[in-house]
Amino acid sequence: MIDYGCTMSPAKPTLCPDSLLPGTAMQYFDQDVTFYMPAEFTDAGSGLNVTLNRIEVTGVVGIPYGLSFESSSSNNNFYPSSNPPATEHGCAKFCGTPLVPGDYVITVYVKAYVKVLGLNQTQDDSFEIPITILPATSGNSSFTITNPSGCAPITTSFTPVHQSQGNPQYSYFWDFGNSNTSNLEFPPAQNYTSAGEYIVSLSTTIDTLGYFLSAVSVSGSPTTCDDLFDGPDYYIIIFEGATKIYQSDKVTNESSVTFSFPTITLNNGIYNIEVWDHDTFMGGGATGDDWCGTVSFLGHTAGYMHLTNSGVNVTFTIDHPILNFADTDTIKVFPKPIFNGFTITPHDTVCDGDSILLSSIGNYNWQWYHDTTAVIGATGSEITAFTSGNYYVSMMNDFGCSTHSDTVFLSFLNLPPLPTFWQTGNLLETMISGYSLQWYFEGTAIQGANEQTLTITESGYYTLEASNDFGCSTMSMQYYASYTDIAKFENNGYKGLSVYPNPATEIVNISFEASEPEELNIIVTDFLGKPVIIQNQQIVPGFNKYSLDISMLPQGIYIIRLSSGKGVTGVRFIAE
Repeated sequence: MIDYGCTMSPAKPTLCPDSLLPGTAMQYFDQDVTFYMPAEFTDAGSGLNVTLNRIEVTGVVGIPYGLSFESSSSNNNFYPSSNPPATEHGCAKFCGTPLVPGDYVITVYVKAYVKVLGLNQTQDDSFEIPITILPATSGNSSFTITNPSGCAPITTSFTPVHQSQGNPQYSYFWDFGNSNTSNLEFPPAQNYTSAGEYIVSLSTTIDTLGYFLSAVSVSGSPTTCDDLFDGPDYYIIIFEGATKIYQSDKVTNESSVTFSFPTITLNNGIYNIEVWDHDTFMGGGATGDDWCGTVSFLGHTAGYMHLTNSGVNVTFTIDHPILNFADTDTIKVFPKPIFNGFTITPHDTVCDGDSILLSSIGNYNWQWYHDTTAVIGATGSEITAFTSGNYYVSMMNDFGCSTHSDTVFLSFLNLPPLPTFWQTGNLLETMISGYSLQWYFEGTAIQGANEQTLTITESGYYTLEASNDFGCSTMSMQYYASYTDIAKFENNGYKGLSVYPNPATEIVNISFEASEPEELNIIVTDFLGKPVIIQNQQIVPGFNKYSLDISMLPQGIYIIRLSSGKGVTGVRFIAE
């Protein structure tokens, strides 16, 4: 459900709400979030006007196990500029039953397709949505458990249902199933470090209901209270100390009788039961009744009593009810994934342009991270890395328990710079230093050719490789070098070849002596062999001088190649 009240002024992309409501483990969760995507807005950083053409959700990571993500677009693409303002809102739903409590940060990765200054551009971005999953509670008629299930290790607390409120007549005995017990009403929290099921029990004893008397039985053949012609007419009087608290009716002519009466709550004192024979005929004491006997007892003495005095037997039971509650419950601790280490192929340090394969083992749900950022799509047991940084992986099992691996740092070493060289006569030269060098001819390494210069003995394609101490290497571009027999060149009629000034800034001069007329090709190349000046001149017998305008050339090293029908030679000069 889209919240169309989700806007910002001035306009900019935003999310409503910026965090999810708390959920509870093992309870169903369902919440929508709305995102506002204005078709036109001003970028706060650059101040440029931005047209937002499309937003693509490229990945969502960090969702608590048991929850799922679904957006209001079937393909996770939104087009704010297609029909604003109707298209400037979208929404997503997070729903399901989370299993493991904790604080989570859900990261949603997006790619924005925008137009800025009339140019179409793309921008990768992400936004974070925090959510807290609260521990579940479990209970029975005697106690409740906070956080009764979770991934090892878990900490669980317990609360009795029948609480004493300070009354000392309550007693408790806890057995937590982890070899720990407690007599405290509110026991300390318990840690469960190993996976498994733990049976927790609580026995609660409540001794607050008092002592009660509800019946007294009288029997016997007392000599002091028997009638002449029949049995006694018994009745009893009960005293708490000197205070009479109960007197029964008489029971006629019975030698054994039970007196039942409303329950008497007994205090912790001395009680007397007097047994009398109701008899007004021919006297019987001052009242006309005969005293049969008196027994005494303590009010807080529970159980069956059989007392005798003057031949009369008095029996009764003092009831002292005690409430006992006993219940059990179960704590479930799920195993966490076990990290079994990385396999690094080929090793943790390679050259730029190479790759490193990181892999682990286990039947888990994987998510790889590079410098704390989740790598989109890297959800298998291995990842191929191409850039330096810290790498680790999060593993989650089918119980929703997760753990992070160790962190490994992968290094991708810089390659040496591209080697360049030039030709001067039959000499190839380079200025690169600090690296191991190897010259190649026609793709084959020249044995022993490891210096900054190489004297060639034949024409063909030459290359130069530079390597660092780790073995990372860079190969130069191919250069076709022409072998010149300078002595033969001079013997063919060219004497005193000179290039001046050297270095030169505006003009460089070439002079020599020739024995006969001929056509001369003058080609100036840069250090990569690219021609920058080409001239054709006519050689005359005697002294020849040619001036080349080099004012347009960048500073650097250049080669002048002279070629005629009688031979080829090259001379280096420096343009400043």
